[in-house]
Amino acid sequence: MNPQSRKDLFVCLGIWLALEVICFGILPAMGLTQPRSSLQSWFWISLLLGIGGAVLIALSSQLAEFLQAEPSILPQPQLRSAAVRLVSWLGLFGIGFPLFVISLQVFHQLFGLLKA
Repeated sequence: MNPQSRKDLFVCLGIWLALEVICFGILPAMGLTQPRSSLQSWFWISLLLGIGGAVLIALSSQLAEFLQAEPSILPQPQLRSAAVRLVSWLGLFGIGFPLFVISLQVFHQLFGLLKA
């Protein structure tokens, strides 16, 4: 793993971990979302997607370097760039998944308050 990939992996894991703590620790403790017990399935999905997303982000820079060194695999530069971008975006989705969960929970609470 090259130094850039290692740096990307640790930065992404740090961001994802901070989002996890906020989503599944702080917000339920403050009562802004559902209790922790009802978020159990979201937590396991987020755990898998977050770690997988961080790995994909780290692999995207490795993939870019590999495709640059071996242009015969994907001869068109646009296709190489698209492949790297696709892997990066999939990784970002996994890392940002807790934001989706936070949004669902907070808007559910807000609409519940407005409805009552």
